[in-house]
Amino acid sequence: MREQLIVSLLSASAAHQKSCWTGFRELNLSPGQPKVLSRLRYQEGYLQKELAALCHVEPATMVVLLSNMEKRGMIRKEVDHVSGGKRAFRIFLTEEGRRLAEQVDHVVEEMEEKGFAGFSEEEKDQLISLLGRLTENLA
Repeated sequence: MREQLIVSLLSASAAHQKSCWTGFRELNLSPGQPKVLSRLRYQEGYLQKELAALCHVEPATMVVLLSNMEKRGMIRKEVDHVSGGKRAFRIFLTEEGRRLAEQVDHVVEEMEEKGFAGFSEEEKDQLISLLGRLTENLA
């Protein structure tokens, strides 16, 4: 009998999370912060609301997350005026944030190297592609 998808996904997710969080704790990062740092490393200037959507968190959660990151000197906010003259914040990394984002990516790269041991490049690409399709189907 084939294992249910949920069991496979939860097992893989738990192992992935445990492997990454060992490194993230050493960087003194809280849940949510690695995802934000990684997103901003590759593109800065997202509106706070856009960043929340990209990171799959509620806007109110993102407010708290970014406030804590700002206090630690990881990010800076710039005021922007959006439609209707409303005020919004664009988010940018500080030098400390860039340093931490690089370390987050290093932790992730080490975990992926460990997790993909014995996989061919084709198998890695196929797994990522299939998971992407699964996500799109369920969204």
